[in-house]
Amino acid sequence: MRRQPIKLLMLAGAGAAALAGSVAAAQGMNPGNPPVPREHAAAVEAYGGLYTGPATAYVAEVGGRVAQAAGRGGRCGFHVVNTDVVNAFTSPPGCHVYITRGLLGLLSSEDELAAVLGHEVGHVTANHAGKRQQRSTLTTLGALVLGAVTKSSDLAQLASGFGQLNVLSYSRSQELESDQLAVRYLTGAGYSPYALTDVIAALQGQEQLKVRVSGREAKTAPAWAQTHPLHGDRIVRAAQHARAAGRPPGPEREAEYLARIDGLTFGDDPRQGFVEGRRFVHPELGIAFEAPAGFTLTNGSRAVKMEGPGGLQAIFSAAPLRGDLEGYAYEALRGAAGQTPVQTGRPERTRINGMEAVVLPAQAAGQRGVVEVTVAAYAAGPETGYHFVTLAPAGGSRAFDPLIGSFRRLSREEARGARPRVIEVVAVRPGDTVRSLAERMAVDAEPEAHFRLLNGLTDGREVRPGQRVKLVSYGRGERQAARRGG
Repeated sequence: MRRQPIKLLMLAGAGAAALAGSVAAAQGMNPGNPPVPREHAAAVEAYGGLYTGPATAYVAEVGGRVAQAAGRGGRCGFHVVNTDVVNAFTSPPGCHVYITRGLLGLLSSEDELAAVLGHEVGHVTANHAGKRQQRSTLTTLGALVLGAVTKSSDLAQLASGFGQLNVLSYSRSQELESDQLAVRYLTGAGYSPYALTDVIAALQGQEQLKVRVSGREAKTAPAWAQTHPLHGDRIVRAAQHARAAGRPPGPEREAEYLARIDGLTFGDDPRQGFVEGRRFVHPELGIAFEAPAGFTLTNGSRAVKMEGPGGLQAIFSAAPLRGDLEGYAYEALRGAAGQTPVQTGRPERTRINGMEAVVLPAQAAGQRGVVEVTVAAYAAGPETGYHFVTLAPAGGSRAFDPLIGSFRRLSREEARGARPRVIEVVAVRPGDTVRSLAERMAVDAEPEAHFRLLNGLTDGREVRPGQRVKLVSYGRGERQAARRGG
């Protein structure tokens, strides 16, 4: 969530204007790269906005080579989205490929980057969007739960919280066709045709680690798999296509790639606050809260989305505080409900962790019964209000009491201690091992598993002296990466 406070449901209307600055910055670094079309602007901004670090020009450069091999030279735009969600996608109209900062951190070579971009261009070349029924699906940050209950596009957008793109979910045959095209483009552009198998293996490993760290099965498919199903035979098929290309496996462009992503932000952008397990901390705004056990948090550019068991959902956002806090709560409810009829209860004025607060209960009738909607609003400063909007089946809203009671101001010490993390590329020294390097990883759980995943060492291989590897560390930020240029 960025520093500028804004009402959550203003995203769709304000996205195009809000994205103009990041588009201009990205275009300045990527001359000749077709810009984000107007149809995508609001959703891209809500998805985290465009990333404008040095790696963006590199992505456009590699994408240009792939597009040339596909016969689409100069006609495809390649964009980096500033989110740690691991995904890549394309969306009509035209040829516009989006890759997330999170996926850039997972990849290990320029060839793997070319494989991801080639796969997406393959979907465009094969006209998979035109061959499938084009249905507007929620971006991979969102989940449409409430819309199915209330038939409300307004509340459905609230349930997603992050806008929409026409991102299609492809069939098995379309995925395999796009894999085959990607291998063809890789060969034509001078890259290793085997890089696609490494990408698919890394994505599968990332999801397995995510499930293991969370301690429970994922409720939904991972971002990539929601739009690109990870069928069990995709690696086998991709390897067959690579062998048919007639080029033996060879070294991939790892050194150049690692140099370009050295200093890349890992995890949440510090300007948008940090998700740390079930906690959200925003040192610049000086606020924090904690979700109940069993919830997962997703940090967006203007809001934080929470999902819990049994269809429980909540969104946290901010808006200018003009006048009475009770009026602020009603306005947030009206913005969330849109045209959906809601029955409001009596607002409760209280104080939570030293702040004035209002809790406003409401109900909406849907196909599957009553949906309880609660707005909890806080006056954390003279000009800014913060609020949760929670969604629960009938009788379930009390599950959010710990969340509502957890919102608080950060102390100065806590704010200073919330530091961003970056990807740091280091050379392996004599005596270094996977275990010793993993001890330097600034991750919350399973550091060795994270280290192996980030460096493609999931098959049990050890590191060798002189090898360059990725670590996750605190402190350097992207200013050093910017000094290197690129």
